[in-house]
Amino acid sequence: MELFDRLIKNGKYWIRFELGLIQLEGKAYFEEINHRATTIINSLFDKNDEILMINCTSNHIDYKKVDPPRIMRFIRNKKMIYGLKCKTVPFEFDEEDIEMETKQYSLKVKKDDIRLHYLIQSMGNKDFSLKPRVNGSLYLLNLTKEIVFHMYDDRGCDVYSFDKEKLLPLYINFRNWILDYDRIKIDRKFEQGLFNIYETSKEMEERLELNKKKVKETGINLFQVNTCYITHKLEIPKECVEECLNEMTQTGFGIHFEQKDNDSIIVSVSKLEALALIDYQSELMALYSKKYKGKYNGWSVIKAF
Repeated sequence: MELFDRLIKNGKYWIRFELGLIQLEGKAYFEEINHRATTIINSLFDKNDEILMINCTSNHIDYKKVDPPRIMRFIRNKKMIYGLKCKTVPFEFDEEDIEMETKQYSLKVKKDDIRLHYLIQSMGNKDFSLKPRVNGSLYLLNLTKEIVFHMYDDRGCDVYSFDKEKLLPLYINFRNWILDYDRIKIDRKFEQGLFNIYETSKEMEERLELNKKKVKETGINLFQVNTCYITHKLEIPKECVEECLNEMTQTGFGIHFEQKDNDSIIVSVSKLEALALIDYQSELMALYSKKYKGKYNGWSVIKAF
């Protein structure tokens, strides 16, 4: 368990993937979650790897009832449950909160021991009134490779490692699933993509001020439902546009382009997302424009609901 604590707190390399897509609904939404989570787990865990399944549940220190998580549901051989171990640790979300504590339940398994679809379904249902549903936080610690997989709910999952090379294939093969909100930080961790592209403090200040002004002009209340179709315009020199498009199609944005004149191409980049997240989107677009020697021409918005 010491390895688990060190990876979660001090794992230098991490990737956050988007699982649930806002543009999907119903069965299609959950099918995509299962597809992405299963693909990521299969990329991280081999058949013979030693795995520690860890389920963390938190309560007030005065809570005396014993509520062991139903880990048995997630394994094929029910007799393995006799290997379940438990220890009490500081509150997983805030170690300084001395009124709360966390119980870490752990069970050593192999990949084939896990009912993977059922496990992913339970984690994906965590914030819904649906069954099956996992209680608390569930992690898969690959003891062999020293990697942690954590699907926090239907929205996404995190992977952690001390070693960049162990996560680099995952970063390269599934770049289009990386959560765009964290893409800049993750690119810089892996020294690829936008890792060496920065705004000046003046450029950032001007961009944020313009965003604030434009949001106000829309009249959309960011404290209510504010899901929108957001479209950005980038003007990219023709000699750079192919490389630019190759990189940007690896994001979660939709890409379209049209020729402006003999020297440049207008690239339209769109995403269905909360307008409240416009600052991170505009930063991404400003950095892509800068990387490919172009110009960021701002954004427009249409309210979705």
